[in-house]
Amino acid sequence: MKFSKPAYPTVYFSEEIWVKCPKCSEPALVKTELPKYTIPFPTGHKSVCNCKSCGFQDSENDKWSGYVQGFINRACGNCGSGISHTTEPTRKPYELSELTCGVCKTKREYEIQWFQYRNDKATDPYFGFDLWLQTSIKDNVLWLYNIDHLDYLKEYVEAKLREDDGRHKYSMITNLPQWVKSSKNRDVIVKKLNKLKHEFEKKTVHNTVYN
Repeated sequence: MKFSKPAYPTVYFSEEIWVKCPKCSEPALVKTELPKYTIPFPTGHKSVCNCKSCGFQDSENDKWSGYVQGFINRACGNCGSGISHTTEPTRKPYELSELTCGVCKTKREYEIQWFQYRNDKATDPYFGFDLWLQTSIKDNVLWLYNIDHLDYLKEYVEAKLREDDGRHKYSMITNLPQWVKSSKNRDVIVKKLNKLKHEFEKKTVHNTVYN
């Protein structure tokens, strides 16, 4: 079997992501309108999360479910010496922090640059909700955004001949961990992916019928 699909980046599959509803823990769908430019990560996107089971809805991308951490790396506004500062992890970012220069001892407020983190969990990149499609394989977590994402990975893992033409640093295949690419894990990964797909489809069909 040969794998010769295009070198899609992971963000290619991120327009529809299945997550665990933060309210009822049933499957919820995060839909995102991606902008024209999406690599390495889209900005200015619009996302909404809907759960048919309990009616939960969220459409504010600033409500990050993980945590944020801020950094200041710049020159002192008085003497020009380097100033470096890292904030404590928090859920609520703020704009400024007062720092004292270690050289001239001048106190000034500096703007903070914030970054989002995911609490070491498999989460969606827009709200930080736990992904529904995830499974454990030999102490590792394998996660997917949706069934198209799952099928793409499954076809790659099943393939005994894999063409690398056109791969780039942002392609999903390029960034897969070695344990996923290893042929010795092929059977167990395919088995787990088939089981995950079956359980997901059974769950979503059940929710469609009864909701």
